[in-house]
Amino acid sequence: MKWIFRGLGLAAMAIILFFIVRKAKKTEPEAMSRDMAYGPFVIKEETSHRKSFNMNYGMVKNTIISYAVWHDGKLVQFPNALQTNTGLAFLWRVYALPGASDPTLIAGSQSLYMIYLNDGVPVVEPIIEQGSDFASLQFLDSEAGQPGTKNEVFSKNDINDTGQLDTLQGGRYLLVSGHAVMDVQTRTIWKFSKDNNAVDNYSFPSPIGAIAFSPDRKKIVFHGAYQTWNDTSTAPPAYPHALVVYDYEKDKGYSLKYDDTATRLKNVDDINLDWFKTYFEWSNDSDTLSLKQLDVLPAWTGRYDDRDNYYYLYPVKIGMVKVFTEFVLDEMGWTEANILKDETGEYSGRRIELGSGEIKLDIGFKADEQQITFSRSLYEEDSEAYPILVKKIAMAFNAELFSGKFQEHFGKIMNE
Repeated sequence: MKWIFRGLGLAAMAIILFFIVRKAKKTEPEAMSRDMAYGPFVIKEETSHRKSFNMNYGMVKNTIISYAVWHDGKLVQFPNALQTNTGLAFLWRVYALPGASDPTLIAGSQSLYMIYLNDGVPVVEPIIEQGSDFASLQFLDSEAGQPGTKNEVFSKNDINDTGQLDTLQGGRYLLVSGHAVMDVQTRTIWKFSKDNNAVDNYSFPSPIGAIAFSPDRKKIVFHGAYQTWNDTSTAPPAYPHALVVYDYEKDKGYSLKYDDTATRLKNVDDINLDWFKTYFEWSNDSDTLSLKQLDVLPAWTGRYDDRDNYYYLYPVKIGMVKVFTEFVLDEMGWTEANILKDETGEYSGRRIELGSGEIKLDIGFKADEQQITFSRSLYEEDSEAYPILVKKIAMAFNAELFSGKFQEHFGKIMNE
Protein backbone atom coordinates (compact mmCIF):
# COMPACT_ATOMS: atom_id res chain seq x y z
CA MET A 1 0.00 0.00 0.00
CA LYS A 2 2.90 2.37 0.76
CA TRP A 3 4.20 2.26 -2.81
CA ILE A 4 0.74 3.25 -4.12
CA PHE A 5 0.66 6.38 -1.96
CA ARG A 6 4.31 7.30 -2.69
CA GLY A 7 4.38 10.35 -4.86
CA LEU A 8 0.65 11.04 -4.66
CA GLY A 9 -0.73 14.28 -3.35
CA LEU A 10 -3.10 14.55 -0.40
CA ALA A 11 -6.13 14.94 -2.66
CA ALA A 12 -5.33 11.78 -4.59
CA MET A 13 -4.78 9.77 -1.39
CA ALA A 14 -8.09 11.03 0.01
CA ILE A 15 -9.93 9.82 -3.11
CA ILE A 16 -8.30 6.38 -2.89
CA LEU A 17 -9.13 6.05 0.80
CA PHE A 18 -12.74 7.09 0.10
CA PHE A 19 -13.22 4.23 -2.35
CA ILE A 20 -11.47 1.73 -0.04
CA VAL A 21 -13.83 2.63 2.82
CA ARG A 22 -16.83 2.63 0.49
CA LYS A 23 -15.95 -0.86 -0.73
CA ALA A 24 -15.49 -2.09 2.87
CA LYS A 25 -18.93 -0.77 3.76
CA LYS A 26 -20.48 -2.66 0.88
CA THR A 27 -19.04 -5.92 2.22
CA GLU A 28 -20.89 -5.49 5.52
CA PRO A 29 -23.81 -7.92 5.92
CA GLU A 30 -27.00 -6.52 4.54
CA ALA A 31 -30.31 -6.62 6.39
CA MET A 32 -32.09 -9.92 5.83
CA SER A 33 -35.75 -10.84 5.98
CA ARG A 34 -37.30 -14.29 6.29
CA ASP A 35 -40.92 -15.43 6.34
CA MET A 36 -41.90 -18.42 8.47
CA ALA A 37 -45.42 -19.83 8.24
CA TYR A 38 -47.28 -21.32 11.17
CA GLY A 39 -50.90 -22.21 10.47
CA PRO A 40 -52.66 -19.06 9.24
CA PHE A 41 -49.86 -16.82 10.53
CA VAL A 42 -46.72 -15.58 8.85
CA ILE A 43 -43.87 -14.59 11.16
CA LYS A 44 -41.47 -12.14 9.55
CA GLU A 45 -37.93 -12.22 10.91
CA GLU A 46 -35.77 -9.16 10.23
CA THR A 47 -32.01 -9.23 10.78
CA SER A 48 -30.24 -5.88 10.67
CA HIS A 49 -26.97 -4.39 11.88
CA ARG A 50 -26.09 -1.15 13.57
CA LYS A 51 -23.00 0.32 15.16
CA SER A 52 -22.69 1.68 18.67
CA PHE A 53 -19.87 2.88 20.89
CA ASN A 54 -18.46 0.48 23.46
CA MET A 55 -16.22 1.84 26.24
CA ASN A 56 -13.89 -1.17 25.96
CA TYR A 57 -13.81 -1.78 22.22
CA GLY A 58 -14.81 1.51 20.59
CA MET A 59 -17.28 1.26 17.72
CA VAL A 60 -18.80 -2.20 17.55
CA LYS A 61 -21.36 -3.74 15.24
CA ASN A 62 -24.53 -5.11 16.83
CA THR A 63 -26.91 -7.59 15.26
CA ILE A 64 -30.59 -6.81 15.78
CA ILE A 65 -33.17 -9.56 15.20
CA SER A 66 -36.80 -8.50 15.32
CA TYR A 67 -40.12 -10.16 14.54
CA ALA A 68 -43.57 -9.26 13.32
CA VAL A 69 -46.70 -11.41 13.04
CA TRP A 70 -48.90 -11.15 9.96
CA HIS A 71 -52.26 -12.63 9.11
CA ASP A 72 -54.02 -12.52 5.74
CA GLY A 73 -51.55 -9.92 4.49
CA LYS A 74 -52.06 -7.60 7.46
CA LEU A 75 -49.75 -6.81 10.37
CA VAL A 76 -51.04 -8.06 13.73
CA GLN A 77 -51.04 -5.07 16.07
CA PHE A 78 -49.83 -5.36 19.68
CA PRO A 79 -50.77 -3.15 22.66
CA ASN A 80 -48.53 -0.21 23.60
CA ALA A 81 -47.47 -2.10 26.73
CA LEU A 82 -45.19 -4.17 24.50
CA GLN A 83 -42.86 -1.18 24.16
CA THR A 84 -42.66 -0.14 27.81
CA ASN A 85 -39.10 0.55 29.03
CA THR A 86 -37.34 -2.03 26.86
CA GLY A 87 -35.45 0.38 24.60
CA LEU A 88 -36.06 -2.19 21.86
CA ALA A 89 -39.64 -1.56 20.81
CA PHE A 90 -40.32 -4.66 18.74
CA LEU A 91 -41.11 -8.33 19.21
CA TRP A 92 -38.05 -9.99 20.67
CA ARG A 93 -39.31 -13.54 20.32
CA VAL A 94 -42.15 -15.53 18.77
CA TYR A 95 -42.91 -19.09 19.90
CA ALA A 96 -45.21 -21.70 18.37
CA LEU A 97 -47.39 -23.77 20.73
CA PRO A 98 -47.97 -27.12 18.98
CA GLY A 99 -49.78 -28.42 22.07
CA ALA A 100 -52.70 -26.01 21.57
CA SER A 101 -55.94 -27.17 19.97
CA ASP A 102 -55.42 -24.84 16.98
CA PRO A 103 -52.54 -22.62 15.79
CA THR A 104 -51.40 -20.45 18.70
CA LEU A 105 -48.36 -18.25 19.24
CA ILE A 106 -46.71 -16.57 22.21
CA ALA A 107 -44.87 -13.39 21.33
CA GLY A 108 -43.44 -10.33 23.02
CA SER A 109 -40.48 -8.93 24.91
CA GLN A 110 -40.75 -8.14 28.62
CA SER A 111 -44.51 -8.38 28.11
CA LEU A 112 -45.85 -11.57 26.56
CA TYR A 113 -49.02 -12.14 24.54
CA MET A 114 -50.95 -15.09 23.19
CA ILE A 115 -52.06 -14.87 19.54
CA TYR A 116 -54.76 -17.04 18.00
CA LEU A 117 -57.78 -16.76 15.70
CA ASN A 118 -61.37 -16.25 16.83
CA ASP A 119 -63.87 -16.49 13.97
CA GLY A 120 -61.02 -15.88 11.57
CA VAL A 121 -59.87 -12.71 13.33
CA PRO A 122 -56.50 -12.51 15.15
CA VAL A 123 -56.76 -12.09 18.93
CA VAL A 124 -53.83 -10.68 20.91
CA GLU A 125 -54.43 -11.62 24.54
CA PRO A 126 -52.06 -10.38 27.28
CA ILE A 127 -50.50 -13.06 29.44
CA ILE A 128 -48.18 -10.79 31.44
CA GLU A 129 -47.63 -7.08 30.85
CA GLN A 130 -44.68 -5.52 32.66
CA GLY A 131 -42.06 -2.87 32.19
CA SER A 132 -39.08 -3.85 34.32
CA ASP A 133 -38.28 -7.55 34.74
CA PHE A 134 -37.33 -9.90 31.94
CA ALA A 135 -40.08 -12.32 31.03
CA SER A 136 -39.58 -16.04 31.62
CA LEU A 137 -41.13 -19.30 30.45
CA GLN A 138 -41.12 -22.61 32.31
CA PHE A 139 -43.21 -25.71 31.79
CA LEU A 140 -44.51 -27.00 35.12
CA ASP A 141 -44.99 -30.59 33.98
CA SER A 142 -42.49 -31.31 31.21
CA GLU A 143 -40.16 -33.50 33.29
CA ALA A 144 -42.30 -36.51 34.22
CA GLY A 145 -44.97 -34.18 35.57
CA GLN A 146 -42.50 -31.83 37.24
CA PRO A 147 -41.01 -28.44 36.23
CA GLY A 148 -38.53 -28.15 33.41
CA THR A 149 -35.88 -25.50 32.95
CA LYS A 150 -36.80 -21.86 33.46
CA ASN A 151 -35.80 -19.77 30.44
CA GLU A 152 -35.68 -15.99 30.41
CA VAL A 153 -36.84 -14.18 27.28
CA PHE A 154 -34.09 -12.11 25.66
CA SER A 155 -33.84 -10.56 22.23
CA LYS A 156 -31.71 -12.56 19.80
CA ASN A 157 -28.38 -11.22 18.54
CA ASP A 158 -26.84 -14.29 16.94
CA ILE A 159 -27.37 -14.61 13.20
CA ASN A 160 -26.87 -18.37 13.54
CA ASP A 161 -30.00 -18.50 15.70
CA THR A 162 -32.32 -17.41 12.90
CA GLY A 163 -34.42 -18.90 10.14
CA GLN A 164 -36.40 -21.32 12.30
CA LEU A 165 -39.44 -20.61 14.46
CA ASP A 166 -38.94 -21.25 18.17
CA THR A 167 -41.27 -23.85 19.68
CA LEU A 168 -42.58 -24.39 23.21
CA GLN A 169 -43.50 -28.02 23.77
CA GLY A 170 -43.18 -30.90 26.19
CA GLY A 171 -45.75 -29.85 28.78
CA ARG A 172 -49.32 -28.66 29.23
CA TYR A 173 -49.02 -26.10 32.01
CA LEU A 174 -46.76 -23.15 31.25
CA LEU A 175 -45.57 -20.77 33.97
CA VAL A 176 -45.11 -17.29 32.52
CA SER A 177 -42.89 -14.77 34.33
CA GLY A 178 -43.67 -16.40 37.68
CA HIS A 179 -47.13 -14.79 37.83
CA ALA A 180 -49.35 -16.58 35.32
CA VAL A 181 -50.12 -20.16 34.39
CA MET A 182 -51.35 -21.03 30.92
CA ASP A 183 -53.05 -24.30 30.06
CA VAL A 184 -51.65 -24.73 26.57
CA GLN A 185 -54.37 -27.17 25.49
CA THR A 186 -57.32 -24.95 26.40
CA ARG A 187 -55.57 -21.52 26.31
CA THR A 188 -56.92 -20.80 29.81
CA ILE A 189 -54.79 -18.28 31.71
CA TRP A 190 -54.69 -17.87 35.50
CA LYS A 191 -52.92 -14.77 36.80
CA PHE A 192 -51.78 -14.85 40.41
CA SER A 193 -49.85 -12.81 42.95
CA LYS A 194 -49.88 -9.90 40.53
CA ASP A 195 -48.80 -7.45 43.25
CA ASN A 196 -45.90 -9.71 44.23
CA ASN A 197 -47.05 -9.86 47.85
CA ALA A 198 -45.08 -12.01 50.27
CA VAL A 199 -46.57 -15.11 51.92
CA ASP A 200 -45.99 -15.15 55.69
CA ASN A 201 -43.26 -12.56 55.05
CA TYR A 202 -41.44 -14.82 52.57
CA SER A 203 -40.87 -13.24 49.16
CA PHE A 204 -41.20 -15.30 46.00
CA PRO A 205 -40.74 -16.35 43.27
CA SER A 206 -36.96 -16.48 43.32
CA PRO A 207 -34.70 -16.65 40.26
CA ILE A 208 -34.84 -20.43 40.63
CA GLY A 209 -38.36 -20.53 39.22
CA ALA A 210 -40.80 -23.30 40.09
CA ILE A 211 -39.26 -26.13 42.12
CA ALA A 212 -42.13 -28.63 42.10
CA PHE A 213 -45.70 -29.14 40.88
CA SER A 214 -48.37 -30.83 43.02
CA PRO A 215 -49.84 -34.17 41.89
CA ASP A 216 -53.26 -32.51 41.37
CA ARG A 217 -51.58 -29.88 39.15
CA LYS A 218 -53.08 -27.02 41.14
CA LYS A 219 -50.15 -25.85 43.28
CA ILE A 220 -46.69 -24.60 42.47
CA VAL A 221 -43.80 -24.82 44.91
CA PHE A 222 -41.45 -21.84 44.97
CA HIS A 223 -38.43 -21.00 47.06
CA GLY A 224 -39.18 -18.23 49.56
CA ALA A 225 -36.71 -15.90 51.31
CA TYR A 226 -37.56 -14.18 54.59
CA GLN A 227 -37.93 -10.40 54.27
CA THR A 228 -35.67 -9.03 56.99
CA TRP A 229 -36.15 -5.44 55.86
CA ASN A 230 -39.58 -5.20 57.50
CA ASP A 231 -38.68 -7.18 60.64
CA THR A 232 -37.87 -5.03 63.69
CA SER A 233 -35.91 -7.84 65.34
CA THR A 234 -32.12 -7.51 65.26
CA ALA A 235 -31.63 -11.28 65.52
CA PRO A 236 -31.37 -13.42 62.39
CA PRO A 237 -34.65 -15.10 61.44
CA ALA A 238 -35.13 -18.58 62.87
CA TYR A 239 -36.02 -19.80 59.40
CA PRO A 240 -34.45 -17.66 56.66
CA HIS A 241 -35.95 -19.89 53.99
CA ALA A 242 -39.28 -21.55 53.33
CA LEU A 243 -41.12 -23.25 50.52
CA VAL A 244 -44.09 -21.26 49.29
CA VAL A 245 -46.90 -23.51 48.09
CA TYR A 246 -49.18 -21.47 45.83
CA ASP A 247 -52.59 -22.42 44.44
CA TYR A 248 -52.64 -20.45 41.20
CA GLU A 249 -56.38 -20.97 40.62
CA LYS A 250 -57.37 -19.69 44.07
CA ASP A 251 -54.57 -17.10 44.07
CA LYS A 252 -53.49 -17.96 47.60
CA GLY A 253 -50.66 -19.84 49.22
CA TYR A 254 -48.95 -20.87 52.41
CA SER A 255 -45.36 -21.25 53.60
CA LEU A 256 -43.57 -24.34 54.83
CA LYS A 257 -40.59 -23.34 56.95
CA TYR A 258 -37.61 -25.64 57.12
CA ASP A 259 -34.22 -25.72 58.80
CA ASP A 260 -31.26 -25.28 56.47
CA THR A 261 -29.07 -27.66 58.49
CA ALA A 262 -31.68 -30.42 58.66
CA THR A 263 -32.19 -30.20 54.90
CA ARG A 264 -28.47 -29.88 54.17
CA LEU A 265 -29.08 -26.62 52.31
CA LYS A 266 -25.63 -25.03 52.15
CA ASN A 267 -26.56 -22.70 49.29
CA VAL A 268 -29.87 -21.81 47.65
CA ASP A 269 -28.24 -22.70 44.33
CA ASP A 270 -28.43 -26.32 45.55
CA ILE A 271 -32.24 -26.25 45.50
CA ASN A 272 -33.59 -28.60 42.84
CA LEU A 273 -36.17 -31.35 42.42
CA ASP A 274 -33.91 -34.04 43.90
CA TRP A 275 -33.40 -31.95 47.04
CA PHE A 276 -37.17 -31.37 47.22
CA LYS A 277 -37.97 -35.07 46.92
CA THR A 278 -35.42 -35.95 49.59
CA TYR A 279 -36.87 -33.75 52.32
CA PHE A 280 -40.52 -33.05 51.44
CA GLU A 281 -43.68 -34.97 50.57
CA TRP A 282 -47.29 -34.35 49.55
CA SER A 283 -50.29 -35.60 51.49
CA ASN A 284 -52.49 -38.19 49.79
CA ASP A 285 -54.95 -35.55 48.60
CA SER A 286 -52.14 -33.38 47.16
CA ASP A 287 -53.36 -30.49 49.27
CA THR A 288 -50.62 -30.23 51.87
CA LEU A 289 -46.86 -30.29 51.64
CA SER A 290 -44.87 -31.35 54.68
CA LEU A 291 -41.35 -32.24 55.77
CA LYS A 292 -40.47 -35.91 55.64
CA GLN A 293 -39.79 -37.55 58.96
CA LEU A 294 -36.39 -39.09 58.30
CA ASP A 295 -34.90 -41.51 60.81
CA VAL A 296 -31.41 -40.73 59.51
CA LEU A 297 -30.51 -37.55 57.67
CA PRO A 298 -28.46 -37.80 54.49
CA ALA A 299 -24.71 -37.58 55.01
CA TRP A 300 -22.91 -34.26 54.71
CA THR A 301 -20.64 -34.08 51.66
CA GLY A 302 -18.28 -31.56 50.12
CA ARG A 303 -18.64 -29.74 46.82
CA TYR A 304 -16.13 -29.63 43.99
CA ASP A 305 -16.55 -26.65 41.65
CA ASP A 306 -15.25 -27.08 38.10
CA ARG A 307 -15.36 -23.33 37.57
CA ASP A 308 -12.52 -22.59 39.99
CA ASN A 309 -11.14 -26.09 40.66
CA TYR A 310 -11.79 -25.77 44.37
CA TYR A 311 -13.22 -28.32 46.80
CA TYR A 312 -15.36 -26.89 49.59
CA LEU A 313 -16.33 -28.45 52.92
CA TYR A 314 -19.04 -26.57 54.83
CA PRO A 315 -20.15 -26.28 57.62
CA VAL A 316 -17.23 -27.91 59.41
CA LYS A 317 -15.67 -27.77 62.85
CA ILE A 318 -11.97 -27.30 63.43
CA GLY A 319 -11.48 -31.05 63.94
CA MET A 320 -12.12 -31.61 60.24
CA VAL A 321 -8.86 -29.83 59.36
CA LYS A 322 -6.75 -32.60 60.86
CA VAL A 323 -8.94 -35.33 59.36
CA PHE A 324 -8.87 -33.87 55.86
CA THR A 325 -5.14 -33.03 55.94
CA GLU A 326 -4.31 -36.61 56.90
CA PHE A 327 -6.60 -37.88 54.14
CA VAL A 328 -4.84 -35.79 51.47
CA LEU A 329 -1.41 -36.88 52.68
CA ASP A 330 -2.50 -40.51 52.54
CA GLU A 331 -3.99 -40.12 49.04
CA MET A 332 -0.75 -38.57 47.80
CA GLY A 333 1.44 -41.15 49.56
CA TRP A 334 3.02 -38.38 51.63
CA THR A 335 3.86 -38.00 55.30
CA GLU A 336 3.83 -35.09 57.74
CA ALA A 337 7.23 -34.16 56.31
CA ASN A 338 5.33 -32.97 53.24
CA ILE A 339 3.61 -30.24 55.25
CA LEU A 340 5.57 -27.28 53.91
CA LYS A 341 3.68 -24.55 55.77
CA ASP A 342 1.05 -24.29 58.47
CA GLU A 343 0.30 -20.68 59.26
CA THR A 344 -2.63 -18.58 60.44
CA GLY A 345 -3.38 -15.01 59.43
CA GLU A 346 -5.78 -12.61 61.10
CA TYR A 347 -7.86 -12.19 57.95
CA SER A 348 -6.79 -15.09 55.73
CA GLY A 349 -7.38 -17.80 58.32
CA ARG A 350 -5.34 -20.96 58.53
CA ARG A 351 -3.40 -22.13 55.48
CA ILE A 352 -1.64 -25.47 55.17
CA GLU A 353 0.62 -26.02 52.16
CA LEU A 354 1.45 -29.60 51.23
CA GLY A 355 3.93 -30.56 48.58
CA SER A 356 6.61 -32.64 47.02
CA GLY A 357 8.72 -31.62 44.07
CA GLU A 358 6.64 -29.58 41.63
CA ILE A 359 3.29 -30.57 43.17
CA LYS A 360 1.99 -28.20 45.83
CA LEU A 361 -1.53 -28.20 47.32
CA ASP A 362 -3.34 -25.83 49.69
CA ILE A 363 -5.82 -26.47 52.48
CA GLY A 364 -7.50 -23.37 53.89
CA PHE A 365 -9.74 -23.01 56.92
CA LYS A 366 -11.69 -20.04 58.23
CA ALA A 367 -13.29 -20.73 61.59
CA ASP A 368 -15.77 -17.86 61.33
CA GLU A 369 -16.97 -19.19 57.97
CA GLN A 370 -16.87 -22.87 59.05
CA GLN A 371 -15.32 -23.71 55.71
CA ILE A 372 -12.38 -25.70 54.40
CA THR A 373 -11.09 -25.05 50.88
CA PHE A 374 -8.79 -27.34 48.95
CA SER A 375 -6.93 -26.43 45.75
CA ARG A 376 -3.54 -26.19 44.11
CA SER A 377 -1.12 -23.94 45.96
CA LEU A 378 -2.01 -20.28 45.62
CA TYR A 379 1.47 -19.54 44.34
CA GLU A 380 1.66 -22.32 41.78
CA GLU A 381 0.92 -21.78 38.11
CA ASP A 382 -2.20 -23.53 36.93
CA SER A 383 -1.85 -26.59 34.73
CA GLU A 384 -4.08 -29.31 33.34
CA ALA A 385 -2.83 -31.71 35.98
CA TYR A 386 -4.08 -29.78 39.03
CA PRO A 387 -7.85 -29.84 38.29
CA ILE A 388 -7.65 -33.60 37.68
CA LEU A 389 -5.70 -34.17 40.89
CA VAL A 390 -7.83 -31.91 43.11
CA LYS A 391 -11.06 -33.39 41.77
CA LYS A 392 -9.81 -36.95 42.23
CA ILE A 393 -9.02 -36.32 45.90
CA ALA A 394 -12.30 -34.41 46.39
CA MET A 395 -14.37 -37.26 44.98
CA ALA A 396 -12.46 -39.80 47.06
CA PHE A 397 -13.18 -37.84 50.25
CA ASN A 398 -16.83 -37.44 49.22
CA ALA A 399 -17.05 -41.21 48.89
CA GLU A 400 -15.85 -41.51 52.49
CA LEU A 401 -18.44 -38.96 53.60
CA PHE A 402 -21.22 -40.72 51.69
CA SER A 403 -20.41 -43.89 53.62
CA GLY A 404 -21.10 -42.03 56.87
CA LYS A 405 -17.54 -41.29 57.97
CA PHE A 406 -16.44 -38.04 59.65
CA GLN A 407 -20.01 -36.72 60.09
CA GLU A 408 -19.22 -35.65 63.66
CA HIS A 409 -16.95 -32.95 62.27
CA PHE A 410 -19.78 -31.07 60.59
CA GLY A 411 -21.61 -28.28 62.38
CA LYS A 412 -24.66 -26.10 61.82
CA ILE A 413 -25.35 -23.86 58.83
CA MET A 414 -25.05 -20.21 59.76
CA ASN A 415 -28.13 -18.02 59.43
CA GLU A 416 -27.03 -14.48 58.78
